[in-house]
Amino acid sequence: MRLIKLFKHKAKTFDDMIRPLANDKWDYFVIATDLLWCRYVMKVPFDEYLKYNFHNLRHRYRKHFILQRERGKFVNVNTNAFTKSKYLFYTYISDLFQREMILAPFCGEDAFVQFLKKHQKIVAKPDRGSLGVGLEVVKYTDDQAAKDYFAGISADRPFVCEEFIRQHPVLSQLNPASVNTLRVVSLLQDGEVEIVAAILKTGMGDDNITDNLSLGGIGAQIDVGTGIVCTFGKDFHFHTFTHHPHTGAPILGLQIPYWDQAVALIKEAHTRLPQCLIYGWDIAITESGVDIVEANSKPGTRIMQVMDGVPKGQKILPLIQKDRLKGKRKEYLDAFLKDYKTIALGQ
Repeated sequence: MRLIKLFKHKAKTFDDMIRPLANDKWDYFVIATDLLWCRYVMKVPFDEYLKYNFHNLRHRYRKHFILQRERGKFVNVNTNAFTKSKYLFYTYISDLFQREMILAPFCGEDAFVQFLKKHQKIVAKPDRGSLGVGLEVVKYTDDQAAKDYFAGISADRPFVCEEFIRQHPVLSQLNPASVNTLRVVSLLQDGEVEIVAAILKTGMGDDNITDNLSLGGIGAQIDVGTGIVCTFGKDFHFHTFTHHPHTGAPILGLQIPYWDQAVALIKEAHTRLPQCLIYGWDIAITESGVDIVEANSKPGTRIMQVMDGVPKGQKILPLIQKDRLKGKRKEYLDAFLKDYKTIALGQ
């Protein structure tokens, strides 16, 4: 009985996926056959088949999409030794950042209190965290409250504390509660840095201070040549937005301020940190320019392709099939551990 119920549930789920795509019974059969072929021959998950509209694409085009399972091969060209610690990454190129950072609790109580007092409002997040998990906005009220907050930070889970980013009004109008950043993917080949994809990210609602799409945010593709948003907004639940649903601000056609400056900053940063061939940069547009939020050595593949439906694997897929860091991983890891102890932990 339980097997019958499970079969019926899976059959209904399968039917619910295909029915909105099919115009008639023959169309239904063709799409169902194609979906199963992609799933069990090409190893394409059902959700990626739907997100990338594979039913409308020929195989010679579909094969250039970087599927989620290929993301694991980024280790063939990237090392996370230089992005594992947000604070250590900051120290490598601190002159390219617009804001200050400290690492608690290793900075010491007095330095933390003075840092919070100086900036009045800061962002604190796990130094080795991801997806915005654990991120907090901390405001200064008095020294004792600052000391109490500092006391709650464990050496086993240090927090990077940074100035609060005051974003440009053009970005703030989308969703004032979150810092709405750009995810820009860069590729380093033969000494040249190329911008592969750029996506505008924005949060949703007054309670969501992050713009992460995995946490309910919205994304839209940016034309790399002009810095103009060239698609409607989308989330990871197949919803499309002409305007931000919370504020009503238009998404399509938005000109990203300081776009040329952002591209130049990314190219400079990537050139100075060539240990990874591919970076996913989170970039903030501030009132006075451009600032790096952080860099990812294993950037998400869906966010860079789902907004415009254009595959980004023509250059990346051939590159990641071969281990290009053989013999260098231990060197990079040893360098990270040495720098982390001396620079971050002050040992």
